[in-house]
Amino acid sequence: MRLKPLFAALLVCVGASAIYAQKTPLPSASGCGPDSDIEGPCAGLFDAMPMNGIQAIGSHNSYHQRPTLPELKLIDHIRPGTSSGWDYGHAPLAEQLDLGMRQLELDVYYDPDGGRYADPLGPRLTAGTRGAEPYDAAPMQAPGFKVMHMQDIDVRSSCATLLSCLRQIRNWSDAHTGHVPLLIMFNTKQEMIDYEGTTWPLAVKQKAFAALEQEILAVFTRDRILTPDDVRQGEATLPAALRKHGWPTLSQTRGKVFFLIDENENVINMYMKRSKALEGKLLFVKSVAPTRPHAAIFVENEPLKHYDQICQLVDAGFIVRTRADAGLKEVRAGDKTRMLAALRSGAQFVTTDLYRMRADLGGYSVSLPGNKKVRRNPRWRREKNSAVAEPSSPGGKERSVRSLLNLFIG
Repeated sequence: MRLKPLFAALLVCVGASAIYAQKTPLPSASGCGPDSDIEGPCAGLFDAMPMNGIQAIGSHNSYHQRPTLPELKLIDHIRPGTSSGWDYGHAPLAEQLDLGMRQLELDVYYDPDGGRYADPLGPRLTAGTRGAEPYDAAPMQAPGFKVMHMQDIDVRSSCATLLSCLRQIRNWSDAHTGHVPLLIMFNTKQEMIDYEGTTWPLAVKQKAFAALEQEILAVFTRDRILTPDDVRQGEATLPAALRKHGWPTLSQTRGKVFFLIDENENVINMYMKRSKALEGKLLFVKSVAPTRPHAAIFVENEPLKHYDQICQLVDAGFIVRTRADAGLKEVRAGDKTRMLAALRSGAQFVTTDLYRMRADLGGYSVSLPGNKKVRRNPRWRREKNSAVAEPSSPGGKERSVRSLLNLFIG
């Protein structure tokens, strides 16, 4: 029964109009074509493409390491039913980037004095039990933002401080200067745990956001960061700039990073204050609506439920991040429906917990077709040599509809 509304939403996108108005020639050199890897040997041929013309895979909670078995039991005691969705771990950030991740996500805790999270409850209570592992608290003593999933109970991280995470990314970028712009997302963690002995996170307000920008600039020079002002180009709002200028091209943004605060509207407003179009700000924020002055990047994590909305946002020139899976539910079920919808939607960044198979979880993993690192966005259309809608051949729409049916009903 769920197929009908989903299929109707997919048809909205099949019949959508042109995605990009820029008249940008697409690759046609010998041995290269529009389906070449944008970071492969043909990369230079894509340099005139705007940066929203790509699609790449990203990782969810990119720093996250698997909790130990006794820690998982403690998590389920404090947060019943959650441990099965938290039982995943990622490779170091540089290895993820080598594998093609072009969007990374970091959960940050404000800790200006250092040491606030240096004695987490989980490793302390489970120490000495079967399956326990040592926990290195030394990095947690330093002042500055810490990176972990949830204080006290899910704390293991491949880079415990924000500075160490950013340095790993920068070092990789220095060695791979031809990469497409990397999207780095922040969740500012402020949730309290209702359990005795747990630490209350500090609120993230103006002072904390200023410190966040300072830590970023301590690692990345300003010329390596794509900011809202770079996109706005003096226009009154970001949507107005996107309509008039579009996104910068790949030649203008290779080797750069751009940052996004993925938070609720209250937190976003705290960061923006009077800068409603993010004037002078270092980070983008999760867009609330396409008409808002700050709108540029959307986080739409439900590609089945919101498929048509994602398509429309992509067609309007926005950048969208969505998720191929969540809580390991699709992974454990071996269900790729959500993943395939996410890829087909045109969302520029498709995030997963599993970009390579894990033996104990079956054959599920997320990658681009042909194991490309970055591909031309599937909603990019071409007419002759311009980046506009491809003319439909006779029966083309019927074939598209049939392929969608095959996709969702086998």
